[in-house]
Amino acid sequence: MIKQELDFWELSPKMLSDCCLQKYIQSEADIRTTQMLKKTFEEYVLDYTEEECRTSQVKRILRKIWLTLEEPSSSRLAKAFIYVFLVLVLVSTAAFVLGLHPLFREQTLTYDRLLYLTTNGSIRFFKELNLKNPKEVMLGTSLPNETLRHCEKFTSIFFTFELIFHFVSCPRRIKFFRSPLNVIDLLLVVAMWLTSALEQDRGFLVRHYEALRFYLVIRSLIILRLFRVFRLMKLFSSLRIMMMSIRASIRDLLLLSLTFLVTSLFFASFIYYAEFRVADTFADIFVGIWWSVITMTTVGYGDMVPKSMFGYVVGGACAFSGMLILAMPVAILSTNFSDLYHKNKLLQMKKLLLNQKDKTVYKVYSGVHPIQYNENHSVIKHVTGDEVMQ
Repeated sequence: MIKQELDFWELSPKMLSDCCLQKYIQSEADIRTTQMLKKTFEEYVLDYTEEECRTSQVKRILRKIWLTLEEPSSSRLAKAFIYVFLVLVLVSTAAFVLGLHPLFREQTLTYDRLLYLTTNGSIRFFKELNLKNPKEVMLGTSLPNETLRHCEKFTSIFFTFELIFHFVSCPRRIKFFRSPLNVIDLLLVVAMWLTSALEQDRGFLVRHYEALRFYLVIRSLIILRLFRVFRLMKLFSSLRIMMMSIRASIRDLLLLSLTFLVTSLFFASFIYYAEFRVADTFADIFVGIWWSVITMTTVGYGDMVPKSMFGYVVGGACAFSGMLILAMPVAILSTNFSDLYHKNKLLQMKKLLLNQKDKTVYKVYSGVHPIQYNENHSVIKHVTGDEVMQ
């Protein structure tokens, strides 16, 4: 509004006084934020055009499938689907995690047999197996139990069909894989079926060490399935606002990250020379960088500590600087999040008010009988003479 008034009177914002200029800048920022929120929450990024839906029954069906899978707020079915999707994500993640615990694995090879294969066998997998490492021993002697394997297969089938329907129903298939979540879904589906195929012949994996290493790398990618939880951003506005606040603060966060990096290098160099005469600490500056990062983030593992008086001084200054530097991004993120959150609440309240059914009725006399109108000026009914008397 202020910009329109200035444009109408052909006035430049430079002519405004400081107090009015501040209000003008704040008003423009509020308008941009509101437009961004409307575009994010009220418009579908990818959707079929009205012309496509009007001329093709297939397009209408595909649009319903697309909105059900992509936009949880589009219908009750879409909202129910996203909850089912979330439950299966948690089930698949739990099956993956539990499958790496000894209590949920079935032994396929005894330890004595494994010991014989590692000492007398010619297979590279067993010869390079470290018997002192319980994780390697568990990998070589057991498998996840049958229930977990069935859960893995069921969720793999579900996510495969979900990705296929998601891609087929997409209005613009070229843009489908521009979304990072869709790319992750594709990687996960490929990884799940590759690992499932390789697990059908475990003897092949044991005999071919390179295939086993490939299997372990692909298997580790499956933990990316946790990123599917971010689909809930389209259901819960607070999650989406959190991501928007991070994007709005990205420049400030990059600047603070650079400051953090320079400061960590600074204290790493200082601690190296402060502890130069101590033989068993800080062998090089790279160790000092590790120590400064852990100290500035207030983690403090204690694996590397200064032992001289000058080292204590540098360590105290490093910890104090870390608290000051890390406090700043919290303030920036909280400010942007609060601003976006409150503006989104106002938009939601406005939407609820507009969607409420108008119960106020106005009577306008037209000829003999009055006519009832609501606030949208649409006719409810013609009122008879008997109703007027009542």
